[in-house]
Amino acid sequence: MRRTRARVLFSAAGACVLLAVPGCGGGAGGAAKPSPSIAASHTYISHSFGVPLAITVPTSLGSRPVSDTRTLLTWVKSGNKVRFLLPAVVYRPGGSGSPEKPPTTYKGYLAYLHEQAGYHANWRDEKTTTVGGGAATLLTGSTNEPLDGSFGCPTAEADPDKDCFGLQPDNDFRVAVIDVPGGPLVVWTPVDTTQVVDTSPAFRQFEGMLQTLTFR
Repeated sequence: MRRTRARVLFSAAGACVLLAVPGCGGGAGGAAKPSPSIAASHTYISHSFGVPLAITVPTSLGSRPVSDTRTLLTWVKSGNKVRFLLPAVVYRPGGSGSPEKPPTTYKGYLAYLHEQAGYHANWRDEKTTTVGGGAATLLTGSTNEPLDGSFGCPTAEADPDKDCFGLQPDNDFRVAVIDVPGGPLVVWTPVDTTQVVDTSPAFRQFEGMLQTLTFR
């Protein structure tokens, strides 16, 4: 899905304001922890998403997500976007043009993203970490050609040009792939590089948000 004018402007200053959320922790439990990189914020607990979670959301993304379904959790406000996707299908760059089953493992999905380097994807600034107690990899991606559906689609019937997601020209994407039970969780934020010269504040805000994520 082309998203070439999504302006992401996050504040990196201020204090994090959290609500106490009983039972929000993964593993040993506990509420989401404050992150110094998140400004005024609130804690959101997912309702329908297939991997139940709690996360601290900056006010720049609004008070509620625009979608909270089994496969897609999305915040969009004033050009700011953060998406959580459990891919139902993917459209592989250089493939048949038909939907395919996504890789079923965290490492398999990472390898799938790396393969896209042969089809105009430019991956950089990769690092391994943990998110919500699970293994995770963060990387920045860009492209000079649309890669519609290359991240995946929320349903098998989704239109790759309208309802699916992938790298797009004129945007830098900070992407996180997280190892969760049942398959990889893909999370990203795009920054319109025609509007924003320095993407680092937005990416720091995104990573700070991920640091507060707990699985329930």
